[in-house]
Amino acid sequence: MIYTFHSVKSSPAIWETMMAKHDSSVFFTRQWDDYLHRMGIHTLLMEVRSNEELVGYFVGSRRWLGISWVTAPSMGTGTYAQGLCMLQETTQAERISIYQQLSQHLFKSHKASYLQICDYQLRNTDDACSPLLDKASVHYNKRLTYSINLRPSEEELWQSLHYKSCKYCINKARKEGLSVRRVEQEEEIAGFALRHSQHLKDMMRRKHSKGLPCQRHKNILALCRSLFPHQVLMLEVVTPDGLSIASGIFAYTPNGTATYFTAASLEDHMHLCPNELMVWEAMRFLHNEGVGDLILGGVAHYKKKYAPMLAFVPVLIFSRYGLLLNMRKNIKQLYQRLMYRGKNK
Repeated sequence: MIYTFHSVKSSPAIWETMMAKHDSSVFFTRQWDDYLHRMGIHTLLMEVRSNEELVGYFVGSRRWLGISWVTAPSMGTGTYAQGLCMLQETTQAERISIYQQLSQHLFKSHKASYLQICDYQLRNTDDACSPLLDKASVHYNKRLTYSINLRPSEEELWQSLHYKSCKYCINKARKEGLSVRRVEQEEEIAGFALRHSQHLKDMMRRKHSKGLPCQRHKNILALCRSLFPHQVLMLEVVTPDGLSIASGIFAYTPNGTATYFTAASLEDHMHLCPNELMVWEAMRFLHNEGVGDLILGGVAHYKKKYAPMLAFVPVLIFSRYGLLLNMRKNIKQLYQRLMYRGKNK
């Protein structure tokens, strides 16, 4: 099938249309677009048509780093996945074909040189998407991620947790008098963002990280203000005397999916097990909001305690020049450094 692509301006009607579709997520909302705009990133929004009929949208961003390149999602923003949001169910093979045709359109009509896409709809628990990509001669890198299925009952979710590494820690945190507080008022966001940034800095120091902070204070503030109140869950774990010792941000859409944006705790209080309590309370809240999946991102060992599912999510790479196909890591590092420098001038 032949597809055509047309750039369009953002409008509330377009975002509402995408939000109602099965392959949408918080990353396809007007609120997330506002967050990216606050960070100085402008969304590339395109209609996907077949025989002049509108069949879907493409959401990504365009940057200039010596070459013109398009990414979906935007790097360094906590955006987990973007790409196609189709108006009707589409097979993985069809999605791959659309991306192939989109790349040629961007190379010819937009003078782009590089296209990189992480589409969560191409995930598979047994890596079944790889043969399709190989058959289509698409260059890709495998991205592994954990996600939690929140559809079972709360009792079933609790039973699925690992006892020694998770249930025990949650019960210990409660015995120590820890409680989880949710930010529910807009005027509380600034204070929460500041404390969360401090928790993240303590975590980075603890890991002796020489890289860039996972998210800076301005980014956190922009995200929370853009997504508040219905698409962001901001949690803090506090001691009986009111000290905030851990915090986390979960971006989500009711009756949709959620993503583990950031979470951190203070080293001096980790023995109280605040992280496990916080994630469990997030699971309970999101479950009650009708969220189906919580994307944890990555495959860090500590995430296994929450009984997640492992999925393969291919990162598709298209390039006008073969030399750029193996430069994904270098391009990402360059992008992050330019973003960091620009935000701290």
